Amino acid sequence: MLFNISADLALERLQAQTDIDRQVRMARMMFITVIPGQEAVYAPKRREALLIAADRQQGANVPESETPHITAEAAEHGVSRFEKAVEILTRDQHWAVGSQMIEAVRRSANAVLAAAKSAPEIRAAVDIDWQDVRAYAQA
Repeated sequence: MLFNISADLALERLQAQTDIDRQVRMARMMFITVIPGQEAVYAPKRREALLIAADRQQGANVPESETPHITAEAAEHGVSRFEKAVEILTRDQHWAVGSQMIEAVRRSANAVLAAAKSAPEIRAAVDIDWQDVRAYAQA
């Protein structure tokens, strides 16, 4: 049986890239819901939250019809629209920082993978330390 070292390394590299991508997806799930269409829910809620937060009267001057998501959630949770807006914007900021952390780790892992010349070096690229991201996600 003949081995094609180049083809074997290419397959190993592809598997490593798939594993890195899987780990990044799992890291994102510590912060956000990762399902198709979820951004279509987050984006309008963020816009609504920004409208309320920009109002000098904590949203009193913003018609409820312009903030249907926040209005409904605030009523369900027994809080003001302003409190719900603050919660949404706080989570949004938490994700913004978490996303930057995840992307830095992802870029680093991809750089290690790109520089790898052997199977052990390729496998080392997927040995990613997510400790800082995990700690921030739980903060």
